[in-house]
Amino acid sequence: MKLPFPPRYFVTSMLLLSALVALFVVSVAHRTQRELSSQLEEKGLALAEALETSSRNAILSNALMEEMIAQRLLDNARLVDQLLRFRPPNPEWLKQLAAANGLARIDVLDRDGRPYAPPVQPLGMMGRMMGAVPGSGRDSDEHRDMMVYMWGRRWAPSPKDESAPPTIRDQKFWKGSVAGVAVGARSFPGIIAVHADAKYVLNFAKEIGVQRQIEELGRQAGIESIALLDQDLMVVAHSNPERVGQPETDGALRAALASRRVSTRLVSRDGENQIYEIVRPLALEGDRKGLLRIDLSTASMGRVWRSQLLAAMVLGLAVLGLGILGLAAIFYTQHRHLAEVKALEGEVERRERLSTLGNMAAAVAHEIRNPLNAISMGLQRLRVEFAPAEADEYRRLLEVAQGEVRRLNTIVEEFLSLARPLSLKPEPIQVAALLDAVVGLVEHEAGGAGIRIEREISRELPVLHADRDRMNQVLLNLALNGIQAMPDGGALILGAAAADGTMTLTVEDTGPGISPDLLPRVFEPYVTTKTKGLGLGLTIARRIVEAHGGRIEVESGPGRRTRFRVMLPVDGTNHG
Repeated sequence: MKLPFPPRYFVTSMLLLSALVALFVVSVAHRTQRELSSQLEEKGLALAEALETSSRNAILSNALMEEMIAQRLLDNARLVDQLLRFRPPNPEWLKQLAAANGLARIDVLDRDGRPYAPPVQPLGMMGRMMGAVPGSGRDSDEHRDMMVYMWGRRWAPSPKDESAPPTIRDQKFWKGSVAGVAVGARSFPGIIAVHADAKYVLNFAKEIGVQRQIEELGRQAGIESIALLDQDLMVVAHSNPERVGQPETDGALRAALASRRVSTRLVSRDGENQIYEIVRPLALEGDRKGLLRIDLSTASMGRVWRSQLLAAMVLGLAVLGLGILGLAAIFYTQHRHLAEVKALEGEVERRERLSTLGNMAAAVAHEIRNPLNAISMGLQRLRVEFAPAEADEYRRLLEVAQGEVRRLNTIVEEFLSLARPLSLKPEPIQVAALLDAVVGLVEHEAGGAGIRIEREISRELPVLHADRDRMNQVLLNLALNGIQAMPDGGALILGAAAADGTMTLTVEDTGPGISPDLLPRVFEPYVTTKTKGLGLGLTIARRIVEAHGGRIEVESGPGRRTRFRVMLPVDGTNHG
């Protein structure tokens, strides 16, 4: 497709605009991705902070519950100690007492950790009332400073022998089902151990514990997994309970643990979609450190990013399309403006050249016309006054001389027509009659050359207001040029049509056409393909048409018809 303007700058502008639109789309995509990543990071950090806070609260609540249970057991042990001041330790009675207070069991042990068996020694009523231990025979004040023992999370009896004295063991509370305390008895030389069922405590810890919270959070939308790791990268708690106790071998996690800074990254696990990983260092018990890893799904981020990217691409394409249309309009308008400026400059140059040529022609014609007049008068006198006896040859020579004088005078008249301003005498003209008159002037010459004349005249043509003689001169010149362009015969077509207030007169011949290099200059002076003539006919015709406010155009090419179109303004309301 041929553009109506030079394509080089237009294509360059399109490429520049396309690059700017692509840069805009890429920048929007990157900005959107950064914003979405920032939102994911903020969400993960807020979740990690909330989980850390809730975990600490859960641990404190569990510790408080254990402390309350331990205090209750201590109170029960002291109560048993008070009761034993008034009666011997009977296993059945201890069992009933434990059931009445919701305890698992009550053990009365001697200093070696064996069940206490009081010596069989009767005591009087006064002794029991004074608080002496049955069978001891002495006060128990020496036992007042005996250590208080607790087991459960930190203290537990030996697993081999439950009757053995309590020893310090690093045993987790939730691995057992019994919690207890032991106090030094005041009523006898030994220890009172009170055991309670720890199932309620364990259930409470399980309900408010970190594992349960992580499992609940892991079921929320947008969360792939949550894991709590210790300093050895062992999974302490996980949203998938099956992962608890398994080690992690990712070097990035160890680096995050060493740096003690929050780290974020996009990772792909098991060849699946990417996830957004947030790793936050945590302080566990004492100096122990740990990591909280939260894996967030990027599916929603991907959907939003694709939606934003699609919107940016649509906007970019719309801007590109509008930009291309705008550039095309700008280039087209500019090219047309430049073409008009160039045409005006050419017209000014042509008029200046014609003006210069006309002035020169006027001077030359003035100098030539006087001698021509003298020669013409001399020839007339020779014809009348000095005719010889053999007049035939004499007259022939005089005719030749007078013909050349007339031809020179015609050339002079053409020169003068370029120099003189045209004085038009417009009158109403019936276009059909004007064309018939031109046909009558050229039909004899056309018939002699084997050329047929055709008419293509529309009906109801409007009246043309123009100078009859000048328009006759224009059409006659065009018709004679067409006849001379067809030495081997052909067709000369004269036509007339009117549309949109413009009368178009056409003179067309079927000759060999005009070469492309000569076609743009056919209306310039002295441009002709004829062996005779100065090439001023079309220049004069153009000058006459433009003086009427019209224009003349030509269409032709090698081996094609040549068509001249004379377009003149008319009053469309008057028809002839």
